[in-house]
Amino acid sequence: MMKFLETNKSRIVTVTYIFLFCTFFLFSLLVLQKKMSDYYFSTSKTNGTFKKIYEGEATWLNQRMNNYLRSIIVEQGVAAHVVGKDRERLSRIFDPVFASFGKRYVPVIALFIADTKGNIIYQNPGSAPALQTSHLASPAIRSALASGKPVYGFEAGPLPLHHCVAVPVINDSDGTVVGVIKVATSPAYFHFTYKWIFDDIKTVIIQTKDGSVFIPSDLPLPGEPSPASKDKREQDIEFFKPILNQIDMSSEFSDLRVKDRHFLVSTSSRFLSPEGKEMGRILVAYDMTDVRDRLWSDVYLWGGFFAVSAGLMFLINFVGFYKYERIITNQGKVLAQRSKQCALGEMLGYIGHQWRQPLYTLSVVIQNIELQSQLGQLDDALLKKQVTLANQNIQYISSIIDDWRALLMSGSSRQAIDLRASVERAIAMVAPIMEMNRITIDNQIKTTVMTLGFVNDLVQLTINVLLNARDQLCMKDGERIIQISCREENGSLVTVRFQDNAGGIPKHLLKRIFEPYVTTKDKADGTGLGLYLCRQIAENLDNGKVWAENGPFEFQGTRHVGACICLQFAKTTQRS
Repeated sequence: MMKFLETNKSRIVTVTYIFLFCTFFLFSLLVLQKKMSDYYFSTSKTNGTFKKIYEGEATWLNQRMNNYLRSIIVEQGVAAHVVGKDRERLSRIFDPVFASFGKRYVPVIALFIADTKGNIIYQNPGSAPALQTSHLASPAIRSALASGKPVYGFEAGPLPLHHCVAVPVINDSDGTVVGVIKVATSPAYFHFTYKWIFDDIKTVIIQTKDGSVFIPSDLPLPGEPSPASKDKREQDIEFFKPILNQIDMSSEFSDLRVKDRHFLVSTSSRFLSPEGKEMGRILVAYDMTDVRDRLWSDVYLWGGFFAVSAGLMFLINFVGFYKYERIITNQGKVLAQRSKQCALGEMLGYIGHQWRQPLYTLSVVIQNIELQSQLGQLDDALLKKQVTLANQNIQYISSIIDDWRALLMSGSSRQAIDLRASVERAIAMVAPIMEMNRITIDNQIKTTVMTLGFVNDLVQLTINVLLNARDQLCMKDGERIIQISCREENGSLVTVRFQDNAGGIPKHLLKRIFEPYVTTKDKADGTGLGLYLCRQIAENLDNGKVWAENGPFEFQGTRHVGACICLQFAKTTQRS
């Protein structure tokens, strides 16, 4: 990954920006998910409130009806009248009771009293004339007669969908059930209960039968409804009709968009029969538009912040890395200038060392000519001999200048260069220095190996490595050896090894030895640029790279240990 990034500076900017963008985008998604979670939490709490209101009101209605009817049964001795089927007495008792429900704001639509066989012995006057019958097949009545306990639930037929309370009439003398009082209440009671608590809601009662869902049209309204109540109910029915098939009845609530508004439609309030069968539901639609708008305004704000931040991140990355690249470029120029100065200084030192011997010889020739002239022994043959010797030394000095001058001229285009010729030339150039320091160079490269690079790249690299090894070997007593070898790998790669027996490179510097200003010498003796230049040169070669390691090698049957500078490049069949 690091190599991938280092090969192209723009990749660093791109990868960094993508990473920051993805991180920020993920964080934005988490914020959005948290906002939506908060929204669904609030809708769930609202729906739970609807459900609690319905359950609490149903329980309260059932309990009030049961207590009221039981008190009448006991106070009026209803059991005896039921056993005697005294219709007149029952009528005098329950006609006022039926009328009193309206005063208590309980929308009772029918009141029946049946014996143990389900035969009707009392029915409230003036209501549901179609039900004037002697027998009523009611599950609630059957359950109350069988259990002897009050039964609550919803039924439909022959009355429209209604809530019923069936209270058994028990004979005080022997505790037997002698009959049942059933009170049928309009489910619109629950319909309007929500409107007493909440503003801006829409409600409707639906009926379920044989897998179908529909809005019944014959439900009576509680009490004496006002025109406004009728209009409101009709408006609510018209609201639900087009969206009824979009509501998920299997869920506790649905979140629906109706035109330009968002509604939470609660489906959790169910009408269950005494046997537990679903008879219908109350659907409550609560306008959540303001809540959603507030939520999405935060989301839009966050999205805008995200877009601005992403743009700023890109700008900061672009400008920052551009400035960083300029700094690095400037540092590289300074480093290159210092490297050239150091290389020039070292080159002048090597040239001066190589010039000393021929200059000394020239001095001796001149002194010899002068001496022979003073002694009168300078003849033409002797003069010619001394001039020839002087010219040879002058040519040697000139060749040294040409070699070092050519070394500094790397050319402007890549071409095929020969490893063996380059190494031999480098060895010849530093041979006097190596001889002076008693260093033996064992060159095992005997075959021609070509690669692509700039002129003198391999010569410069070899000289830098040899001189760097020379500095370490000078601190060692005994035999001083530099061995140069190469081998082919995978048929296309060539690895060149420069090994010495100076003891090796400290482990903590092995991976950093090619960095600028990193040196194993004293600060006064080394600049830390020699091997850095080697890495720069190696990267100019075809697939070139360089690394350092410590290891053993053999020379003339003796095992030696030291540092090894490894150079690897791709060979080519092209000839210069």
